[in-house]
Amino acid sequence: MNISIYRLSFKITVFVFASQPTFKPSKVANEDIVPFFHENNIGRFIGLDKGLPASQQRIDFFHELGHLIRGHEGDQSTLPFLFRELQEEQVEHFIRYALMPYNMIQRLPLPEYERDFPHLIASEFRVPLTQAVDRWEQIKRRISAGRWEQACIERERSRYRKADPANWCDDAKKMFRQAIDGKMRKGQGVIIR
Repeated sequence: MNISIYRLSFKITVFVFASQPTFKPSKVANEDIVPFFHENNIGRFIGLDKGLPASQQRIDFFHELGHLIRGHEGDQSTLPFLFRELQEEQVEHFIRYALMPYNMIQRLPLPEYERDFPHLIASEFRVPLTQAVDRWEQIKRRISAGRWEQACIERERSRYRKADPANWCDDAKKMFRQAIDGKMRKGQGVIIR
């Protein structure tokens, strides 16, 4: 599953630097290279540390892309702690879906044992095993919740079964027949489901 940083950035018009650009935030020391995004009237930019492994660059790219898509702006270090935590939680939620999209996970061949599926996800999407395990657990919870919801719907439907006329008493059959005859005399059709 090739979700290439450069292919994706081209499609969404984001310029990616494989090193630190000159407009690096001033609070960052020269020896520290921190992934970041920047947006101005020229365009949208994501800066990545080219010294990191490709898998970490992908994670950093999607992290910064999450900030960009969520509309996060400004220097995070000046934000209140809880607001910064909220932004990071939103981005982590985004990363889970962006790095390992469900529609692509569905196309993977099922391994013989369920315990091997996170390893397959990690390998196919080039993500750390811990992230693959988290995503797999989330998918299983969603599937379980869907089954539970379907069972609840079926239970509710079974409470309201259609009446079987064969089990009606004679008075009920007589009243039903009178109602149909009355509709037919008035020229109204009757649909019985």
